[in-house]
Amino acid sequence: MITSKSTQWTTFQTPACQVDFPDGTLQNRMNTLWNTNLSGFTRQGITGNPWTATNSSDQTWYFDPTTTDISEGQYAQIVWSPVPGRIKYYFPNTSNADVWSLADTGYDTKGQTFGQIPADPCDASDTATIPYGPYGPRGWQDEYCEWSITRNAQGQIVRIDFTCENPEYWNTLWMVSPQRVVELYRSTLDKPQVALEDLYLRDSAGNPVIDASTGRPAYDPLNKWNRGTASTTTAGGAMHLTSTPNTLQTEIGLGSTATTPRTSGNSNPNTLICCAQYGQIGRNSDPHIGQSVNLVVTPPNPVIPSAKATLANPPGLYIQAPNFGRITAPGGVDPRTFWTVKRGQQSLTDPAGNQLPGNFILHAVFEVPAALGFTISDLQVDGVQVQWAAQIAQTFNMQIAAMALPQQPGPVAQACAGSPAVTQAQALQLFNTPVFDALIATPVDNPVGQPMNLASNSTMIAPHIEPGAVRRPLTLVVTGLLDPPMLPNVSFGAGVSVVVGAMQRVNYAIPGNTYPSDSWAVSLLVNVAADAAPGLRDALVNNPGQTATIAMPALLNVVDPVTKDMV
Repeated sequence: MITSKSTQWTTFQTPACQVDFPDGTLQNRMNTLWNTNLSGFTRQGITGNPWTATNSSDQTWYFDPTTTDISEGQYAQIVWSPVPGRIKYYFPNTSNADVWSLADTGYDTKGQTFGQIPADPCDASDTATIPYGPYGPRGWQDEYCEWSITRNAQGQIVRIDFTCENPEYWNTLWMVSPQRVVELYRSTLDKPQVALEDLYLRDSAGNPVIDASTGRPAYDPLNKWNRGTASTTTAGGAMHLTSTPNTLQTEIGLGSTATTPRTSGNSNPNTLICCAQYGQIGRNSDPHIGQSVNLVVTPPNPVIPSAKATLANPPGLYIQAPNFGRITAPGGVDPRTFWTVKRGQQSLTDPAGNQLPGNFILHAVFEVPAALGFTISDLQVDGVQVQWAAQIAQTFNMQIAAMALPQQPGPVAQACAGSPAVTQAQALQLFNTPVFDALIATPVDNPVGQPMNLASNSTMIAPHIEPGAVRRPLTLVVTGLLDPPMLPNVSFGAGVSVVVGAMQRVNYAIPGNTYPSDSWAVSLLVNVAADAAPGLRDALVNNPGQTATIAMPALLNVVDPVTKDMV
């Protein structure tokens, strides 16, 4: 741990302090939008879920590092393997080769995909099963690291792209400049053939969907160049994370939920995760991250002071440099020369000059130079010939950099999360309606053949709306409605009026969730007064006959008119 002595960042920094715009005006706009989004995610994490769960709210032992005095803060590194841990957890007799094959492709060496797993792994008495998830073109890569593989005509691996970049960042980048996004796709993937139109979200007729937040075509997070694990000259690549749990907003939610001490104790990570109901047991990441955070807040040794916790600024999930000693190349060539950091940094220091722990790599390429006359498939890892990219993935770790802030006295332990006697309506997510309609109508293939749609790859970034907007169609996704369901009352605060229309049942994975679930999509027409105060707005939703007092933070962003010609 490293103690921070004085100054701090007063805004949320981009992941790895990445600067993606040579133009200072555009970079400043990016920084402002990113800080707004992260501030909203942090408030959502601290609020928790007071509507449809018990003992899962007011998580104030998680703190915002941009508004808190962190002069006594200490950094801590939390690391885990990027190879999906749940494969071996649920299928313990799986051979290493089959684990690597499943991690790479979603199929084992015999061409079989994942089997069924318990529907509720926290309840041993429940015998129901479901298809292994998360779903999606590389949904099973659920350790906050995903990769795509380029093979030559002989089937040998010639390049592996590893990414841990969160989808929220790329959606924010797109809101500032789609043209810059396509330039970064080309330079990072080394694919000059990527076209701007390839990245557009399209409706069922194939037309670009216009996002009212910008007045430009919306972004497709599962576009042809950020889809699946096979990369060719015509499709495929890993630009940012696509597995539905692999979002930064979710990681903030996990961290905030993990700060609540539990009566179950924190000696067993799976017991703790079932008690607190965050993430998935069996992953290398979630149980370990949650337990590590909880041990900071509620240390087992009473002599050690308790502490508040947060993701250190800049919040993110980061690739660490491989242990190159595990990799052997023909002729004794140094495998370090095969590793190229395309995005991110090897190290970071904070404004006080303290070095943060670990590496801050966002995208790395592992590739043997063609001039050497051999390929990745001619290497060995731990003495075993490389056939799968997962063998290279197992040589490095992922990390988050956390921060602890000593506090006394410690918090009081709470019972496990549960269901309240009476649920309240809960706002989950807000969309511009044309974007939502296109996402929910776009099917997504996956190895287990489970029904899935593109809404599962949406993010919690608040739609933008300008003062003076009239009858803007928005779609609010809610849960916790009465049975039979009735139209809820919806409010976004002063200066914003709402007309609630029809609702329909929808099924998708709310951002950050592993599995799709049923919710209600409520149609809204929203008007904003010309003098409405700008900033993030919370959504207060009430069932008829009920009175809710807690709003879901940061679902709508009232902004000055967006400059339409920003590219």
